[in-house]
Amino acid sequence: MEIEKQIRDLAAAGYSRRHVMELLGYTRFSFETVLEMIGPVDWPAPNQSVSAKLAFEMRRGKFTKGMAKSQALAANAKREKYAKTVRGVTGSIEDLIKAFGLSIGASTVRRRLQAGMDLESALFTPRCATNNLGKLLGAHTMSDEQWRHRQQGAAA
Repeated sequence: MEIEKQIRDLAAAGYSRRHVMELLGYTRFSFETVLEMIGPVDWPAPNQSVSAKLAFEMRRGKFTKGMAKSQALAANAKREKYAKTVRGVTGSIEDLIKAFGLSIGASTVRRRLQAGMDLESALFTPRCATNNLGKLLGAHTMSDEQWRHRQQGAAA
């Protein structure tokens, strides 16, 4: 049977059941009848047939050299827009933190900038080491003057 050989060859070549049926000009019912007569056929796994792979390739789209160049220019423009210079070093806030080896987070620097600090102060002001337990218990920090006043009152 030449039809059986054609069906098995096309299936081995990676064609799906539907594609083979359309290539040979069968209706679905008549193709199913032929398949029952010839026995089991090894079809490609789902999404692995030639037509499925071709469809995926067509949907993937194209990324031309011009598009890549345009994307690179846009990325450089964005990088330059957000670049800052401190003490002769230029880069993003994250780059500056790494360059100076600081132990402060970028979000902290951004928060300080929004609060009105200049960039250098926002970068080089150390982290505040407050005691959250003290805050929970109601302790407050005092200025030196308040401390001296309290000490003088206790001595009297």
